[in-house]
Amino acid sequence: MTELKDKIAIVTGAAVGLGNAYAKALAKEGVNLAVCDIRPEINQVRDELAEMGVDCIGSEGDVSNPDFVKHFVDVTKSKFGHIDILINNAGVWGASVADDDMEKTLEDYENIVGTNLKGEFLFGRAVIPVMIDQGTGGDIINVATDHMVTCGTPDYYCEGNSECPHQDDPHGIGNVGGGPRPTGGGDAMDLYDASKWALNGLLYGWAKALKGHRIRVNALCMGATDSYMLRSFHDFNPSDEEVSQWMRAEDNAEVMIGILKEGVGGRNAQNHQFCMGREVALESPRPQIYVLEDDVKIGGQSHVG
Repeated sequence: MTELKDKIAIVTGAAVGLGNAYAKALAKEGVNLAVCDIRPEINQVRDELAEMGVDCIGSEGDVSNPDFVKHFVDVTKSKFGHIDILINNAGVWGASVADDDMEKTLEDYENIVGTNLKGEFLFGRAVIPVMIDQGTGGDIINVATDHMVTCGTPDYYCEGNSECPHQDDPHGIGNVGGGPRPTGGGDAMDLYDASKWALNGLLYGWAKALKGHRIRVNALCMGATDSYMLRSFHDFNPSDEEVSQWMRAEDNAEVMIGILKEGVGGRNAQNHQFCMGREVALESPRPQIYVLEDDVKIGGQSHVG
């Protein structure tokens, strides 16, 4: 198990919701932080994290803006001397459908794809050279969605997870209790889902390219988790019944911590699934489907549990 104390982490979208939970979980482990968000509340969050006993810098900024990203990463490197962890969390949701008019479509594209895909791409591109130059390895965790996977991966359904309602019949057609959970999304989420599915390209491409530098790349595929974004869908007044079904951001953050503590010998190029009805837990990595296992092994170790 790797000790996280005194490592340096960047967390994007840390003002509220999942990003806030990730930042606080890292601070509890003694990780020094650089946090950013387009929301002004990030300045208060910076102070709250510093009160937890870690060094912290924070900045308002748009992750889709290359100038902001480069400046923020440069400032982080200058302040702390190195960067060990990137939590690529910043994301937005918006309704979009195939027959939207062109003006709305272009605006939605810049907002949704610009944040969810371009933002993660830019931060990765800015941080990766720093991690390579350090020569000490590192961790990148991209935050994706459960819309892009079934339970676990497209071919593994909640194996060994007694809480999953979809595990009874691996040859079913997606009915609750009767087979694999289908991928999510819907007809009003084409841009959101496209931006998140595209993160697989970064996941596998980066993991293969960076394994020789001992840099791991993994993704958290988030389902319905109690957060600012999800509560906004319910006009910030969800029913108690709805909330009782949601996952807790703090529990998901503990899984993130578990992945980081695996260290260089841990999983690589893995989508870790979170969806309602399943226990929120650090599950064993799955056999690779889209890349060869040897292409993403670090140090000759197997990551399949």
